[in-house]
Amino acid sequence: MKQLTMRAKNLIYKFQVDHKHLKTEKTGMTLNYEEGKYRQSELVRIIRDTVVHFALTKQEIRKYKEDDDFGEMQRKAWDRISKAHKNSKGDYGELLLFIILSIFFPSEKFVTKVRLRSSMKDQIKGFDCAHFSIENDEVILWLGEAKFHKQFSGAIADAIKSVNDHCNIDFLKDEISILASNIEINDDFKGYDKINNVLNGGVTLDKIKIRIPVLVTYDSNLIPKHKDIEDAKFIEDMGKEFISKYQNIDTHTLSLKPNIEVMFIILPFESVSNIKSEIDVLEAAMR
Repeated sequence: MKQLTMRAKNLIYKFQVDHKHLKTEKTGMTLNYEEGKYRQSELVRIIRDTVVHFALTKQEIRKYKEDDDFGEMQRKAWDRISKAHKNSKGDYGELLLFIILSIFFPSEKFVTKVRLRSSMKDQIKGFDCAHFSIENDEVILWLGEAKFHKQFSGAIADAIKSVNDHCNIDFLKDEISILASNIEINDDFKGYDKINNVLNGGVTLDKIKIRIPVLVTYDSNLIPKHKDIEDAKFIEDMGKEFISKYQNIDTHTLSLKPNIEVMFIILPFESVSNIKSEIDVLEAAMR
């Protein structure tokens, strides 16, 4: 995973733009360019190489490595990716969210959600990821949403609806109950007792700290007009576009309890459809 993390860090960059006057926390991200081309195909290769860490538990990965059975490890991981059509399944967005959280944010996976689906044609039920962090000696659950769309307005509308629906008290009770019965971190992990206590009623639901990272992608007309993320014109144009997207988000209403915070992660592409098609070809070969 170390080499994979380095490759991703050399491809995905946080875009610095002042948005302190806006409501919720927001992070804009872009890919690098190489020879004037936005490096979408390299992102596809990173997604390919991340599937094992996304779809398998650490114990499963360890066992396959001990058995020197890397081919079966890859096959098993890809076999857990939904068999739904590329344009309707959410796994690709969830994979991308997993990559971003693993690199840029202090969280660690504690449940492999693709392992819990009841049918390979189904999407992941509930939140799209189950990570956690321990900050100031307090457990924070990272329960994410991913909208891997090509239209920003539709992606945001879907994201806001999902967050509002999933933060309903009854929904949260069911979600945390499922997560508690599928926790993967070992009891020798230094944070095990804390997170196990939170998931099993040691902290009341209205006191559990929940952070919801929401990944939103979209097709950007700016991307093919530029060739270098360090170019002053790109920085100016992209900054204006991100501010516009952030303001769009703030026109929507989120109904959240004080213990829940939402952070938006915005990532523009030249063509989301092309990325999905490339992953789909890879998936067919890897199963």
